Amino acid sequence: MNRVLQMAVVDPLGIHARPASTLSVAVKRSGAKMRIRFGDRSADAASVVQLLGLGARLGSVVSIEIEGEPQAADTAQAALSELFGPA
Repeated sequence: MNRVLQMAVVDPLGIHARPASTLSVAVKRSGAKMRIRFGDRSADAASVVQLLGLGARLGSVVSIEIEGEPQAADTAQAALSELFGPA
């Protein structure tokens, strides 16, 4: 199952270490694969370093691709709420 979401960064500090780490752990545990795109950059959501490298700030709109079994994708998607909200 593939999902593509458009979401905005809602954390006032943008994508930073603590929530990026939380997201990374949740994605790894879910078994789903998640890729986040911002501008010409792309990051594997399981990698904190890649997430930080996106440079997305408050209000930035990102494209999020989630691939996996429905339950795994739901779990991975739920982990987005700390950093992202509706675009």
